[in-house]
Amino acid sequence: MAMAGGVSIRLPLKGGYLYSEGGIHSPDGHCRAFDANAKGTVSGSGVGIVVLKRLEDALNDNDTIDAIIKGSAINNDGTVKVSYSAPSIEGQAKANASAQIMAEVEPENITYIEAHGTGTPLGEPIEVAALTQVFAAKTEDKNFCALGAVKTNIGHLDAAAGVAGLIKTILALKHQLIPPSLNFEQPNPQIDFENSPFYVNTKPSVWSKDNNTPRCSGVSSFGMGGTNAHVIVEEAPPLQVNKGAGEQGRKYNLLVLSAKTESAIETATNNLVEYLKQHPEINLADVAYTLQVGRRPFNYRRILVCENDRDAIEAFSNKDTSRVTTGFYSVRDREIVFMFPGQGTQYADMGKELYQSEPVLKTRSIAVRNCSNLY
Repeated sequence: MAMAGGVSIRLPLKGGYLYSEGGIHSPDGHCRAFDANAKGTVSGSGVGIVVLKRLEDALNDNDTIDAIIKGSAINNDGTVKVSYSAPSIEGQAKANASAQIMAEVEPENITYIEAHGTGTPLGEPIEVAALTQVFAAKTEDKNFCALGAVKTNIGHLDAAAGVAGLIKTILALKHQLIPPSLNFEQPNPQIDFENSPFYVNTKPSVWSKDNNTPRCSGVSSFGMGGTNAHVIVEEAPPLQVNKGAGEQGRKYNLLVLSAKTESAIETATNNLVEYLKQHPEINLADVAYTLQVGRRPFNYRRILVCENDRDAIEAFSNKDTSRVTTGFYSVRDREIVFMFPGQGTQYADMGKELYQSEPVLKTRSIAVRNCSNLY
């Protein structure tokens, strides 16, 4: 597993900039990617981090997968451009094509491109020309692939610009919705959208797909010195819905809530009930794990052992005191003891189900046997 991303913080955070005609900055503080009035970009601050893991390992570990990076490519224009800061059609086209080849994805299956989209007069015509060159080599379809640029929302984040576009695209795939690219009114006259596979998406659009083809997108990020990077991102595989108790790895789950006051514990309970109602597809084992491990414990506590989400909703809603235990816990050192009631309530195989369903008990069985040998 690896973490990758970028950070760019400009100080002072609310500082402006001095506009210079012919420079990269916008004269009016707006980034107008692909628009006829595009005259420059704006700067921004941000941090973006993604967690990367081999798909096979993530599936085996039952991780939450937001998207799949199918392929990537990076190159540099070198001397094949008019100046140090000028982009190159040839270099961008090679990066785009190489990423598609690595991903084993055909252009007609890519229905969204998160463009570099700085809003400069020179940048977008070259970027769209490079994309058109690659797509036109494999398909003659027109206006099927949406274009967008997150820089119209948050500005150019410099070292964090690429990961910002990647995260935006991952969220779009996750929600199956293509967000609009802002500040677009009239197309740049140097871009022939009508005869290209592309169009600028100007409103939230449902990201439709063919039943047998996963949603797929491309994300571009370019450096001023001629570095071109492109990744192909595909939607995550369908979740295996684990609604049955047996499919969740164990028959019962322990839900743990805590709060600082009595009223807060009631609010936390109600919030959990509403969440379970709104997300019937949720794996209850994941909920139990997060409540136990991902939350700081407070003094007022409530627990419930339940079989599934419906069982949890019913018990919490009805305030079933025979099952829902609530109490106040004061922090103090406690000794751990192993107690045997010794009143004849034991019976053969009484711990068998617990042993079979709880792996931790198997790992501790030797200690348990050693303890029992003392009596």
